[in-house]
Amino acid sequence: MNMRHIVISIFEVLVMFNLAFAQTTPPGFTAELTGIVSDATCQGRHNRKAVTNYGCTRKCVEDGADYALVVGQTVYILEGHRAELDKFAGGRATVSGRVVENRVLVDSVTAVKKKAKARTHGDA
Repeated sequence: MNMRHIVISIFEVLVMFNLAFAQTTPPGFTAELTGIVSDATCQGRHNRKAVTNYGCTRKCVEDGADYALVVGQTVYILEGHRAELDKFAGGRATVSGRVVENRVLVDSVTAVKKKAKARTHGDA
């Protein structure tokens, strides 16, 4: 082997090494978001008559829509943990995961914890 082949081989190994490690950490940031588990079609504004929010969300997802989390005016497309999302369809949930633009790579889905009602002295 001549020197040129050795340099090219080393360069190829370095490129492959760089590509392998560049893809291990996806971009974005980890967050915990609380909102309405809906679908990307309705985005929380369910239009099916005589169908509950749960039923509408499940039907849209069965028809091919992605799950979505509506937080105020922001809609995040949810990726992963579909079985957990099925349980919260149309209702409030807290979703933890990596946020990349308008998508969330879901790590977990949990019920929203209700805040304890503040008691005053007159509430005996």
